[in-house]
Amino acid sequence: MGKYNTNRDAAQVRRAASIPIRVGRHVVGEVVGDTFKKRVRASSHFLRTPPAIAFGVSTLDDAERAGARYVEVTDTESGCIYRATIATIRARGFELNRGFGEQIALALNLWTCDDDADEPAQLSFAWGAP
Repeated sequence: MGKYNTNRDAAQVRRAASIPIRVGRHVVGEVVGDTFKKRVRASSHFLRTPPAIAFGVSTLDDAERAGARYVEVTDTESGCIYRATIATIRARGFELNRGFGEQIALALNLWTCDDDADEPAQLSFAWGAP
């Protein structure tokens, strides 16, 4: 018999290997290895003017203390995974406070974006499609 008896056991080990990043009591992401990971909806969480992704300065500080050097933001609407280093966010980002505390944002054109290959695609059943 293997080390793990069920998928649940393996999932518990994966969760234990991550460090939650919180704002107050709310978990906003997690550090897995050297990467701070967040899942958001671009339509409600990305800045529109200028187009950018923002973070609370305290969350980046906490992520770095937990060992993060990179950030991955998954847009749950498009499946795009935006990646940047924390050093890039700090060096090329801009500070703002729009009522959510001190934040730093990095323009969208400074992120790399990959499609989420691990997510299954939604099949389309359009009438009349070949």
